[in-house]
Amino acid sequence: MDGESAPAFRFNFGKEEAEQVQEEQGPPEYDEPAEELVYRPEPGVPFFTEPVEVAEGLTLVKGTISSDEAATILKDSRVAASDLVPGKYEGGFKLWECAADLCKAVLARYGLTAAELAGAAELHSQLQGKKVLELGCGHGLPGIVALMAGAEVHFQDYNGCVLRRLTAPNVIANMERLPRPRARPAAKYFAGDWRLVGEHLTGRGYGGHYDLILSSETIYSVPAQERLLECIKRLLQPPHGVALVAAKRYYFGVGGGSKSFKELVERDGIFETSVVAEVEEKGSGNVREVLLLKFPAAIHPYFL
Repeated sequence: MDGESAPAFRFNFGKEEAEQVQEEQGPPEYDEPAEELVYRPEPGVPFFTEPVEVAEGLTLVKGTISSDEAATILKDSRVAASDLVPGKYEGGFKLWECAADLCKAVLARYGLTAAELAGAAELHSQLQGKKVLELGCGHGLPGIVALMAGAEVHFQDYNGCVLRRLTAPNVIANMERLPRPRARPAAKYFAGDWRLVGEHLTGRGYGGHYDLILSSETIYSVPAQERLLECIKRLLQPPHGVALVAAKRYYFGVGGGSKSFKELVERDGIFETSVVAEVEEKGSGNVREVLLLKFPAAIHPYFL
């Protein structure tokens, strides 16, 4: 589900290409400095939106940026033909199916209705006043759902230009559709690698710990899984904070997926994990899943 349409998911970055990149360049380095971005609209830069139904009865709007436009923005011609350029681009300009799955999971877990979020009914939200972080946000639609539900939301993406040209305009476009009396919680934007962003958020006066962490289509490879898990461990608020991670069970050609991530989390031993939603993809043999990560009940007494 992207601006140009997305069939059953497969990164446009095959195994042979990945091996060739590693042979020529070595393992990709993810060391983009972490920073908070203060969004200011860019005069003369058009922003075209289109509707996208993220749950039954709930339609948001999202920006449309083509692969060629993304390559121009990033000043890298490889982006026009690839959804992933290791160490350079993490696919943030595209919107994939699991983002909608994650939106639905947020609605289900927190008892939200489409009418409440759209402003057609009074908002009674368990997310009001909570701190939420969306990691690898891209379009940011799951985070926008949490923002509409009354949470303070921080959006993170590896590429600052994705936040400036897509995420922040998406946030503004959707929040402007709410009735005027509805409160507008704070949204902040952070760019950079997960490891450095984790250090930044815990050490620069941002509070650093979140009640809910969201992430979609980010665990496509084993290195990505390891970096994401370390970031979640650093930033999730014990004992009641939870993370919701939406992904395909397998990412053909790049080696990751929800199955191997769940196994990684279980080996690590910090969080309990379970599958809270799944969608079978017709024709592909793959399954989309939403994983819930939470702290074991045994640690709760230590935080009373």
